[in-house]
Amino acid sequence: MTPSDFLLTGPLPRLSGAVAQAARTVAGFARTIAHRRRVQSLLELDERALKDIGLLRNDVLGALAQPLFTDPSTVLLIRSVERRARARTSPMEAERPDPVCRPRHDPARL
Repeated sequence: MTPSDFLLTGPLPRLSGAVAQAARTVAGFARTIAHRRRVQSLLELDERALKDIGLLRNDVLGALAQPLFTDPSTVLLIRSVERRARARTSPMEAERPDPVCRPRHDPARL
């Protein structure tokens, strides 16, 4: 085994992989903290402004109540999309006519 082979297969690549993973973890946590601050600023909006972007105050509070490692902006995105999907299906269901109730054919009644 040559010294260059040792550098390619020894502990150095594993160490650099671990350092890279740690750097990604720290960067992800920093991004989550930045998103948490932005979501916190949504609490300064009034109910009407929150409704304009498809949110309720309870959505924002609930997202901020998630564990520290959970990105609250992702939670808000999911809730907003779910609310829009429910709003789209509800009017369609209201427009759908009620099924016609037809009496069953009962030969004994003839």
